Amino acid sequence: MKTNAYILTIILLSVLVGEVYSQSENNNNSSQFTLYASFGVQLPEYSKLNNLLKENSYSEFEQINYATNGGFYLFYPKSKLSVLGNVSGFSQNITNLNTNTSIEGTGIGASLGYTFFSDKQIQLTPYLGSEFSWINISIIDDVSTNSTFINYLKRPFNQNEMSATNLLANIGIIGKTAFIIDKNSSNKLVLGIRTGFSTPISKTIWTVHETKLNDGPAINSGGFYAGIIFGLEF
Repeated sequence: MKTNAYILTIILLSVLVGEVYSQSENNNNSSQFTLYASFGVQLPEYSKLNNLLKENSYSEFEQINYATNGGFYLFYPKSKLSVLGNVSGFSQNITNLNTNTSIEGTGIGASLGYTFFSDKQIQLTPYLGSEFSWINISIIDDVSTNSTFINYLKRPFNQNEMSATNLLANIGIIGKTAFIIDKNSSNKLVLGIRTGFSTPISKTIWTVHETKLNDGPAINSGGFYAGIIFGLEF
């Protein structure tokens, strides 16, 4: 609940700042709203986590995630301010010596941007904000194809699951262009790129079913990222 309240507060404050600046300009400053999806890569930092996994004979995770993102982009032309919100997700799954090791990540963030260049073709907007990150790790022995429900329940404990959370600072830039797709409306098709870097500003907290684990490894589920944007501007 605290996390949801934090993210909501950041988004509302960003929108409020944009509205205040836009009203101060006063003349014909209707905002531009864009919904987008982004597909790309990010380079997280799992070295400390991987060292511990390796020491305990588990598979190591790759230092690259293929991520999917979605979000919105609210631009105020006169003030040149933008409010950005995004949700991101990624997963890795590795099977080695009959053990399946997987990691799944989700991020929710908000940022405030300033468009320093804009014409009829291209818009460039650097932004600064924060993102809350959730990581879930599962280490499970493979189940044979002939297993029954009862046999699965009776076999020895062979599953480890844990979660990690941290707060990231996020800085980046969006470059996009828009094409009219309906002459009878102002709707446009948006294409662009998004790149940046995120880094932890809080300690990584490890838990198992809400019970805190002490001395867990520090990770950065963000790092450098880049992706292609597809969207609709309304």
